[in-house]
Amino acid sequence: MPSDITLSDIFAFCFFFTAWFSISKLSSRYNLNKDKPSLYIITKSVRNQWMRRLLDRENRMPDVALIGHLMRSVSFFASTSLLVLASFITVFGIVEDAIQVTYDIPFAQHVSPAFWKLKLLLMVLIFSFVFFKLVWSIRQYNATIFMVGAAPEHSSPESEKTFYAENLGTVINRASRHFIDGMRGYEYAVAALAWFINPYLFMISTIIVTLVTYRREFASKTMEAMNK
Repeated sequence: MPSDITLSDIFAFCFFFTAWFSISKLSSRYNLNKDKPSLYIITKSVRNQWMRRLLDRENRMPDVALIGHLMRSVSFFASTSLLVLASFITVFGIVEDAIQVTYDIPFAQHVSPAFWKLKLLLMVLIFSFVFFKLVWSIRQYNATIFMVGAAPEHSSPESEKTFYAENLGTVINRASRHFIDGMRGYEYAVAALAWFINPYLFMISTIIVTLVTYRREFASKTMEAMNK
């Protein structure tokens, strides 16, 4: 471990992952109260309704097109995360030059190349996480399309359609959950960039990202509109 790591760096690092983990669990598993669930909980309910009504339609091509659109969005961010990941790995070979760039930034903390590489490693790990989350999301959206293709006819018994719709909802909601996790990785990667300047800015950036995420999940106009 580099010798120039300070207690502030260690605290900022732990605070970063605690905030990220906490807001992810809060938005996906808990409601602040019965009248004000998270945006994810609301959209999960809407997707379940979508899958149920899909089975009542004879023509399901529009639904397949919508799922395909979702897949293309996830694919774009997955390929982008791979490019970003490759860029950060490339920086390992020019650490000395990269450090000089940060020295021109006011309030930048001067650190050793070994410590700088440790910060780079954090970015690599974040975008590795993002990439695998998004790729798994794509596979689950693929599975959703397969299930739509194999779904019962619209004239099938209600009990059969209800059971199948529940399974369809589970798969598409899992795909959406992993996409959200991947996008949240992008958001927290922005906060992690601040660590290249100093640990205090790292903590401030983490707080800002967490507050923005919290507001979008529990107090946004989109959430209010979908909850009516």
